[in-house]
Amino acid sequence: MAVIVAAEDDADVAGLLATTLVRAGHVVHLAGTGPRALQMVAECHPDLVILDHGMPGMSGLDVGRRLRADGATAAVPMMMLSASAPAGAREVFDQVLNKPIPFRQIADVARDLLSSTGDRRLTAGRALTDPARLAAVARLLDEPDPVDELSLAMEIANLAEATGAPSAAVGLVLDTTLQNVASVGLPDLIVEAGGAPVEWTPCGVLAGTNRPLLFDDLSADPIFKDIPMVTFSAVRSYAAIPLHSPEGLVVAAMAVMDTAPRRFSGRTLDTLLAAAPRVMRLIDKRR
Repeated sequence: MAVIVAAEDDADVAGLLATTLVRAGHVVHLAGTGPRALQMVAECHPDLVILDHGMPGMSGLDVGRRLRADGATAAVPMMMLSASAPAGAREVFDQVLNKPIPFRQIADVARDLLSSTGDRRLTAGRALTDPARLAAVARLLDEPDPVDELSLAMEIANLAEATGAPSAAVGLVLDTTLQNVASVGLPDLIVEAGGAPVEWTPCGVLAGTNRPLLFDDLSADPIFKDIPMVTFSAVRSYAAIPLHSPEGLVVAAMAVMDTAPRRFSGRTLDTLLAAAPRVMRLIDKRR
């Protein structure tokens, strides 16, 4: 038996979904809006969360991002069940199912997600202040070799060209600061300062969840629309991945950015992931 929070604003669909999951042996709590889903997760501590996307108050994708950004819920398995799943859903949810779909199949997917909960908790991200993570970052703070520094700058420039992005960067994620390691197209203020407060970017969420991030339009996102990356740098499209130490801890983030919306896709993340081993090898030489 598992505790499941399911958010669905269509009462008929919600009733059928709850009946199916209860018959499968689970305890189900229903929410009809995005904010209510967040409240119910905090109250019920579920083993699984199922979210529709188009809900009043807050979309399913926004709710999912909030849950992934919170250390208490980052590792909870999540499923999106929607007639129109948005871009970026697969980077947040463990499963994305498209309506209409047989409810029995939803119960089967829920069973599979619940059976993998233990593995997910082992691979979840750590808090920005986690001592082991910070120690891994600290080992990379030495001055780089000039040749390696040039090679890293070329890698980032090539990454920007390959993704068609005017800006690209890789930075070490400290507890309060994102330290710029190599970049192209960033504002002079950030380059000269050597980085930015971590809350100026989505990188804190990325490090905390240990998941790629993909945004069509940051200015439309309720969590990030007011951060300086948007208000000062006018970034709209954003794609980023975590970079890991040999121990598997998130030590850095690599991102591409554009002031135009909807510029990036899952293929952009694939390009970032392909470049990650080369970039991390150069960063790791700072040890």
